[in-house]
Amino acid sequence: MELWRALLRLGADLSIRPHGLKALFALRLDKGHVIVGMDTEFDSTPRRLGMEWAVKMDKADFIGRHSLTRTDRLPLDKKLVGLTMEGEAPEEGAILTLDGRFNGYVTSSNWSSALDGAVMLGWIRPVAGTWPDRLECAGRIATVAPIPFYDPEGRRARA
Repeated sequence: MELWRALLRLGADLSIRPHGLKALFALRLDKGHVIVGMDTEFDSTPRRLGMEWAVKMDKADFIGRHSLTRTDRLPLDKKLVGLTMEGEAPEEGAILTLDGRFNGYVTSSNWSSALDGAVMLGWIRPVAGTWPDRLECAGRIATVAPIPFYDPEGRRARA
């Protein structure tokens, strides 16, 4: 068990709570927020990131519009997905495999106290035209999960 979790357990009667960068990192991952340069790649597009909502293609011309129009015509060859796993989170950069073959890698990984398991973001590739829903990671099964992992309707944020 990680030291910080042991400290939280031992200080529960004092109502201690996590704070600092590690807590912020865990919260952003629970909500599925990406860190540019960590979860993105040089050729990331809103479609590959699952963030088509962030770009209004019906707007007047904007920088990058032609590139997005062109790349959106191509078959999707990889995408960033949410992954969950029981137990401790694997290392960031851990390899994702399907039937023993490389399929992608984990970009962000953390144990979620809200979900009592590991949550991750990772890049995966389709196999024979379909997207895998379960992959192997660090000798265990990782399941593709919708993002955000926690409070998808945003009720807690608006409370």
